[in-house]
Amino acid sequence: MNNFSFDDLQKKDLLTALGLWLVVEAVSFVLFPTIGLINPGARLRTWFLLSVPFGLGGAALISMSSGVLAAAGERGQRKIGSLIGQFGGWIGLAGIMFPFVVVCIEFFSTLNLPK
Repeated sequence: MNNFSFDDLQKKDLLTALGLWLVVEAVSFVLFPTIGLINPGARLRTWFLLSVPFGLGGAALISMSSGVLAAAGERGQRKIGSLIGQFGGWIGLAGIMFPFVVVCIEFFSTLNLPK
């Protein structure tokens, strides 16, 4: 058994995921364009507007997934609960990391390598 209630576990995971998302947002949309790694122009606003619901939804999904995993472990339904919780966690992580993936695609698509 664990020492944390499900609510504390979900709250901790939500705050951690939101913190990670904010760092990824700052690096992707502030730091990289500022130091000149990417120059997206008008696309930056579109990416930012897309990343907000993906990031917030991903953080919520990670929080819910940790609750599903904890509840499945307590009830003895480890197989299906584990699969659902892990799948939700990976989808949530993809939502949080969306800005970084988009910025990496922009960086590598505009990279001029010598022939």
